[in-house]
Amino acid sequence: MVSADIIAKEFVNLGISAGDPVTQMKLQKMVFFAQGLHLALHQEPLCAEPFFAWKFGPVIPSIYQQYKKWGSSPIVEKPVSSGNPVNLNVPESAALSSMERETIDYTWEITKNLDGITLSNWSHAANSPWAQAYEKGENSIISNEIIKEYFEQNLIRQSAGSES
Repeated sequence: MVSADIIAKEFVNLGISAGDPVTQMKLQKMVFFAQGLHLALHQEPLCAEPFFAWKFGPVIPSIYQQYKKWGSSPIVEKPVSSGNPVNLNVPESAALSSMERETIDYTWEITKNLDGITLSNWSHAANSPWAQAYEKGENSIISNEIIKEYFEQNLIRQSAGSES
């Protein structure tokens, strides 16, 4: 499990490298999607911080704070590294395990061609983890257990549908 900021930086860097920078909205949803996939596939969270049910979907406030200056515009500057206290010459991405890297890369591949609005609409679906938490009130924490169950159900349904 790593900091959500490291995961967000990975998606921002992938977007810039691909010539298709992500927006804040898309970034939040990609991190959420990666968390769900990792929980469903590996039975453990990808990122340490909780997601909150904000009006426009699942959000990690630290990611929002770091990228809010971009508003709804694409994030076109690579984030400045906070530095690794153990070794300042080692990039933060080196802290990722092979499973974490695989989840991030897989999430990138399946979401890179979707815009933030499409991902937001998906995250707002009936019975989604966001919808369940938002019913309790704006800014409620979305539990990892609910995220895990939702992604397990949808991965099983999707896998079963692709086999027919």
